Amino acid sequence: MKALNRAFERALEHSEKKDNIAELLNCIGEELRCDRICVFEVNEEDKDKKCVKTYEWVHRSIRHDRIFWQSLSDTVFDAWYGRLQQHEIITVTDTDDLKEYDPDVYQVFTEQGIHRAVVSGLAFHGKAFGFFVLENPSDDAFSDRDLLMPGLRYVLSSMVYSEHLVRRLMRIGYKDSLTGVGNRLALQEHLYQIEEKSSLSIIYFDVIGWRNGEGKQHHLEIEQTVFRTAQLLAELYGEHHVFRTAVTELLVVTEQESETLYEEELLRIKVLLREHNLLVAVASLWKANVDKPVDALLHSVHQVLLPKRRMLAAHRDPETVPIKLDENHDDFAKIDMMRGNEFFQKAEAFLGELFEESVATIVFDINHFKLYNDIFGRQAGNTYLENLAAAVDKIAERYNGVCGYTGGDTFCAFIPSEKKDYRDFVTEADAIYGMLDSPEGFATVLGIYFSTDRRESVTSMYDRALGALHNIKGEFLKGYHFYSQETHDHQKEDQMVILDVKDGLRNNEFIFYVQPQVLVSNSKIIGGEALVRWMHKGKLIPPVKFIPILEKTGYIYQIDCAVWENVAQWLSDVKKRGIEPVPISVNVSRVDFYFADIADHFINLVKKYELNPSMIGIEITESALTDNMNTILDAIKRMREYGFHVLMDDFGSGSSSLSMLHTMDVDVLKTDMQFLAGNDDHDERGMNLVRTIVTMAKNLGMTVVSEGVETEWQKDMLVKMNANFAQGYYFYRPMPVEEFEKLLADPNNVEYGGKSMKARLGIE
Repeated sequence: MKALNRAFERALEHSEKKDNIAELLNCIGEELRCDRICVFEVNEEDKDKKCVKTYEWVHRSIRHDRIFWQSLSDTVFDAWYGRLQQHEIITVTDTDDLKEYDPDVYQVFTEQGIHRAVVSGLAFHGKAFGFFVLENPSDDAFSDRDLLMPGLRYVLSSMVYSEHLVRRLMRIGYKDSLTGVGNRLALQEHLYQIEEKSSLSIIYFDVIGWRNGEGKQHHLEIEQTVFRTAQLLAELYGEHHVFRTAVTELLVVTEQESETLYEEELLRIKVLLREHNLLVAVASLWKANVDKPVDALLHSVHQVLLPKRRMLAAHRDPETVPIKLDENHDDFAKIDMMRGNEFFQKAEAFLGELFEESVATIVFDINHFKLYNDIFGRQAGNTYLENLAAAVDKIAERYNGVCGYTGGDTFCAFIPSEKKDYRDFVTEADAIYGMLDSPEGFATVLGIYFSTDRRESVTSMYDRALGALHNIKGEFLKGYHFYSQETHDHQKEDQMVILDVKDGLRNNEFIFYVQPQVLVSNSKIIGGEALVRWMHKGKLIPPVKFIPILEKTGYIYQIDCAVWENVAQWLSDVKKRGIEPVPISVNVSRVDFYFADIADHFINLVKKYELNPSMIGIEITESALTDNMNTILDAIKRMREYGFHVLMDDFGSGSSSLSMLHTMDVDVLKTDMQFLAGNDDHDERGMNLVRTIVTMAKNLGMTVVSEGVETEWQKDMLVKMNANFAQGYYFYRPMPVEEFEKLLADPNNVEYGGKSMKARLGIE
């Protein structure tokens, strides 16, 4: 007991310190001569992990890394936590006593070198919330247990619980209630931690809302846009870097390492804001070295933001935009429907008067509407919008709901329902989708959020329905998608992937493998395709786990740039080492054309590494032309004129291959052997399709690379069809560049037919 009193006296001398719990553990540990003391609490932030170690003290004579627990398993936590509900204090005088009746705890104690221990529960005001462990303490902890431990338990419990409340209050006080990102207090705390001379990226965002006749902005639309913008920024940068600084303003502060990455981030977010129909003014600054107070930098960026906001807001004035939309004007669709703030106010009032507890929020959107306008003309697009508006209005009337126009090609309806679960609403969803008449290839898709909580705001419901829509946007086989917890969990997983990707880019974790391309007749290598791989924390992450997410968020551009750079560098390096390389093709995503002049990028790349442009092939999928068609066609023309060879990937898998073949002036067609997926000589349709593609390509002065060749039967079929070039597992799997170099080092493995891939493929 004397030891406890001395510990309390010493701890109280340091009561003004911020880390008073650490000081108390230090005093207790030294007085009772423990090896270690650690505190475990119930994890209230992550329900998947039951406990978390919140405090730890280790005696200076003990090797910390030998006994440090990364985490306590749920099995061990449950075992001790359950016993401590009945016994406030448990003593273990000999670890061997645990061997038979508690093998999991025995294993933990043995691995950590614990010979004996005192374990006590943590509880305050009757609420148990964890326990603490004294490892290998002196005899006093056992002999005076009944006197010493209750006092220590009470003091430590009250201090830990108080700190727990403080942490919760801090989290609440530092969070913006609408968006969940940091508020101004969190921003100030963040700024204090920024060191001088560090590189800094500052991006200000100001949401633009509709104005009414009195020049006032409607708060519902503003809140909705602020919320959606904040969620988008949090996905890209992480919540701890995003702050809401005013009613309509958001701020992102990151320590960005290079100006190039900063500019790419800025371009990406502007593209995503446009794609999500978010009208937001943006101003930014990058500093290589912070040489003055960050507050001053924020002020300077904010001053730049203000005129941008005024200029952008002028285009949202009802006297210039909404009225024109309703006038008899050929450039605009005639949509006689509530829009903007008027709609959301009406919906809020409508939902407030409902007797039904359940409401389905449905967002309607047109797949590839921009392409529809490009192909059929603006007037046809206006007619499509007008027909969709009429259909949405009819749906709302049929189901006694309310509907409105939310901009672009997007509409929304709130429909009351007596159903208790979104799964019960599937029949109605099928009926609603069946009421829509869409042109082939440009279907209207629906995002649906089914709510039984009448406290939810219309903006929150709309945003969740919009989130459900984005899960199927661009797909042809799904007409609608429900928001669910699973959807939300997938979005959280996507966010974690994006954050890991940023770290991976900084750590050069993205590499490329090569899959050789061969002559079918002798299996000799004539080229290769570079395929991105992610070596993350010692594990190879499959592309299917991250490529779709990166294409959706725009980060694929940075990954592609890294691969292009690595391929060019490798081609230059391998030649210097005396190994004759073969042409390597790289993939270009349709998203990449949003962020850069692709032709200029590759021209500068071959100049930088002094390469013949024929050594790099540019693979573009035919589906890429659904967006940015003119930009892509211009880039293809310039690249071919400079000497690059261009390949159309996945030929035959799209819905308009022949028209794309006529439009895209390419050198090589790559077609998948899905048409010959079996080993059936009687599959006349499949063989005729492949034969037709090969013949057509030759007649057009092009050649074909058949990819996905996996069997000898498929290879033999290609030989019979006079198809000369292939790639696939039958010949080679994708491999690290080191293995590919070993193949190239043996001339017997390679067919050198000229200085360019065009010559090798029989084009020249």
